[in-house]
Amino acid sequence: MPQNLNTYNIMKNILFSLLAVATLIGCGKNDDNGGDSANLLVKKITAKNEDGKLEKVITFTYEGGRPVSHSITDYVNGVQTGTTRVTTFLYDGRFIKQAKRENAGRDNYVQNFTYENGKLVTKTEKYEMNDYTTTYQYSYTGNQLKSVLQSHPTTIYVNGSTQSGTSYEERQFTYRGNTVIKITTQYKKYLNGTVVTDTSYGTNTTTYTLSNGNVVKEVDEDSYSISTREYTYDTKRNPFHYMTNFVEPDPTSFLNPNNGKINILTYKGTNEPKTAGTKDQTLISFEHTYNADGYPTVVKQYKEENGTREFQGTTEYEY
Repeated sequence: MPQNLNTYNIMKNILFSLLAVATLIGCGKNDDNGGDSANLLVKKITAKNEDGKLEKVITFTYEGGRPVSHSITDYVNGVQTGTTRVTTFLYDGRFIKQAKRENAGRDNYVQNFTYENGKLVTKTEKYEMNDYTTTYQYSYTGNQLKSVLQSHPTTIYVNGSTQSGTSYEERQFTYRGNTVIKITTQYKKYLNGTVVTDTSYGTNTTTYTLSNGNVVKEVDEDSYSISTREYTYDTKRNPFHYMTNFVEPDPTSFLNPNNGKINILTYKGTNEPKTAGTKDQTLISFEHTYNADGYPTVVKQYKEENGTREFQGTTEYEY
């Protein structure tokens, strides 16, 4: 589903990137003790609001050039709220086999990953808040992701009675030149495999346009509206792209603009209802300060509206 364009927030997208980057860490030369790639490792991320007060701090712990844990601490006006959430990773060779989050209460989870021929084929995910486990199944054509099938047990209500069944979300990917089309459908099935009538929630289509490995446009369409997101980029290295292959494998991460080879400079989001309603537009811009190696150390975020430019906060990176 399309993200809320009016609440586009750099830290939310950074966290999404951190929880989505995946696949080749074992092939990298990153080393905590130095070397050409040592600066690629983000050790700490600090987010501050428009008044310079802490909002979130993320720290990473590495062993042998790959992360074994990361911690997230939230703040409100510079004051810590709740406990520091810690996620740890277990490896099988160069692949993550388990991710486990603790100190997050009902948001604690355990994820397990299985691979075939170097590709993720199954992920299971159990949140403490849920009494069920969600399964993700990935299929490929050659090296291209073909589909993701997400499922979990559910209760189906029929004529005043209940039956056990399964809830599904299916994402199909089609590749046409520099575009990727994702079609998402949701439905439920009885345990005998029959689709439950009136449980389909319609089809959502997202078309991604890529240039040199970076998402420059997303068009998301459902029964009610069309949302368009457009991005421009700088020419400097994006640390999240070079952190690929760790922190929860996700074969769809190449469609996340925050994982591109270079850094986002501007974002324009437009949401247009298909029937009655007002067309909404959001403009966000980012100003980067870089280190000597060309990686961002400070990113300032601005929102532009009605000819005015409003400072929204900063994100700081330590390597």
